[in-house]
Amino acid sequence: VRLFVGGTKEVVARVSAVLGCYGHPILHVGPLGAGKKVKLVNNALFAAQIGLLSGSIELGARLGVPESTLLNALPHGSAASRVLDIVARGGSVASFIDTAGEFVGKDIGVTRRIAAELGSNLGVLDDVIDTAIRA
Repeated sequence: VRLFVGGTKEVVARVSAVLGCYGHPILHVGPLGAGKKVKLVNNALFAAQIGLLSGSIELGARLGVPESTLLNALPHGSAASRVLDIVARGGSVASFIDTAGEFVGKDIGVTRRIAAELGSNLGVLDDVIDTAIRA
């Protein structure tokens, strides 16, 4: 588990030994609260990548390429990613979403709410995230 930690450098250094029992690496990302913000951006990008992968699998199906073939081949090409590796190990986008979709959706809801409170949205990530959540 990677930890995005906010706070002063001194405080992060002081608690690193305890945090190290939970995860590694410990990444100091800025002032107090920055860790949560980095996590939310990370999870939005993760969900968007799932949406892109889902759309790619749909394109492959329209081209006559089975999902299993794509999941075996794509990790060896320039499309390789951590998301693709995780989904390929599970066998399908649908099975991954069945397993993790609720958690991803929860985080996206939080991210959208915070962005709205700041007068913003998720920009170009919104459409592909919707694909991931609906898949």
